[in-house]
Amino acid sequence: MDGLGCSDHALEPCRFDPSEPRCSGCAGRLAAGLGSGLCADCRRRSRGYLRLCAVGAYRQPSALREWILAFKHGGRRELATPLAALLASAWSGSTGASPGVVLVSVPLHPLRRFERGYDQARLLCDELARELDFPHVPALRRTRWTPPQGAPGASSRRANVQGAFALVGRRARHLAGRALLLVDDVVTSGATVRACAEVLRGARPTEVSVLCLARAERSGEASAAESKDERDPAEP
Repeated sequence: MDGLGCSDHALEPCRFDPSEPRCSGCAGRLAAGLGSGLCADCRRRSRGYLRLCAVGAYRQPSALREWILAFKHGGRRELATPLAALLASAWSGSTGASPGVVLVSVPLHPLRRFERGYDQARLLCDELARELDFPHVPALRRTRWTPPQGAPGASSRRANVQGAFALVGRRARHLAGRALLLVDDVVTSGATVRACAEVLRGARPTEVSVLCLARAERSGEASAAESKDERDPAEP
């Protein structure tokens, strides 16, 4: 990890190709001929948020994956700055990006935050707020500890995070009537961000969107992202 450095030039090849059509709901690849819109999965189910924007894919091997793991599990807090710059670039270049939003980070459980020494999503959000000049309101909290999102099956992941988040009352009032951007490092099944978005809707925002560093590729997308050492962004 020591050789990672802090320049984001090494991550350029990891970014999604802007000319490649992607689903606005999950950032997955769209079938040839579909220039924009939603994939079949996103059309079939409610996401709870308007759109999802990702810098790139969470695959092995890739520089983006190594940076995320170093930042998240290796104590490399300084990587928050270049990683936030990648998020800012992805959001600013995304179709339909709102010009002014309130940033909300996916919270880490207090026990996990104590073990790690910091909350990586909140740190990313602080840096992103400086990059975009958007306010960051940490308006979500964990109500209970949940195991890492490694269990197979979408229903297992949904059950894992159901009821695991709540609004921080004194901060939630700042969200009403605003466009919200939920920020995390990696989105795997999407269960965590859907659970967070559902809670955020209770604050009566105009919309909720999701921004992440990487999206785990699904079956059929040449992905190894579901391996046991790769945890969901919002692990407890």
